[in-house]
Amino acid sequence: MTAEKRLIPTGQCWCGCGEETGRGSFFRQGHDKIAESRLLKMLYGPDEPVARFLDRKGYGPHGKNLASEFTTWAESDRVR
Repeated sequence: MTAEKRLIPTGQCWCGCGEETGRGSFFRQGHDKIAESRLLKMLYGPDEPVARFLDRKGYGPHGKNLASEFTTWAESDRVR
């Protein structure tokens, strides 16, 4: 098993905004969600609403339960 590269905060927000971060932080408050949203839009398209994205992956009221599956995943050995 290859060890992952250690990520080190640089003092600059990793979302790309160019703003400074607090000591030991990768993002300014809320900017992790901005980065996540932008990456999802780039990967899956700018017009892909979250509900459509979840449905395409089989989640939603008539599909898999995301909260339940996340709990199972979080408690599994994959997270450790």
